[in-house]
Amino acid sequence: MFYEVLGSGPPLLLMHGWMQIGADLLRLAEGLAVTYRVYLPDLPGYGRSTPPDRTFPPDFYQRDAARMTAFLDALGLSNVHVMGFSDGGEVALLVPILRPDLCRSVIAWGAVGWFRPDLCEVARQRSLPPNWINDGWRARHPGQRVDDWPHQWVEAFCAIIAAGGEISRGRAAEIRCPLMLLLGDQDVLNPVADGRRFVEEASKTPGVARVFEVFKYAGHALHDEQPERFLAMVRNFLKQNE
Repeated sequence: MFYEVLGSGPPLLLMHGWMQIGADLLRLAEGLAVTYRVYLPDLPGYGRSTPPDRTFPPDFYQRDAARMTAFLDALGLSNVHVMGFSDGGEVALLVPILRPDLCRSVIAWGAVGWFRPDLCEVARQRSLPPNWINDGWRARHPGQRVDDWPHQWVEAFCAIIAAGGEISRGRAAEIRCPLMLLLGDQDVLNPVADGRRFVEEASKTPGVARVFEVFKYAGHALHDEQPERFLAMVRNFLKQNE
């Protein structure tokens, strides 16, 4: 597992999205490292976190979450602020369900814990054919068949939908730590209504902070589209839940 560590203070795990590596979140990590000790990994199978190579079975979110809890255990970390974007956000929402003892708080954006049936075809149209992959994407993941990943990811995405769409929403009430979920109102694969439903399910556990924020005129990558507002909101939430 390749990772970088920035800053000092309470531990914070920051997880990137699909097709990315940790360095794609470096600007955000630097903003958080003013106050926190930020652990910035390449998620399993991405970038320099190989072997094994990256694969996308239908349970890859659960698999990645289990591997990331093992990562925290290997570093001897607990009481960690867990953050994740997109696929990393789906993993982040699973971590406090699988291992509540590890988490101080959880923040996810571009993730909703469940996929609605109509999104299978949307994902196919947006990701395939993968003619958007260029040498920059390939350079992030040396030696891997990156051009095949969109096909594999879409098939896994649609398999999850065929099985009911569930990733973590049905267990959201098991999240015992403070939760913050952020979405853009133009995020096609993560509709605002589904994010709100996740937070409503999580709120069935009383007495724990639940925050849901919608960014107007924003899509998927909130940290890039509205970086100042995003960082300010995250810092405020973390400060309130130290």
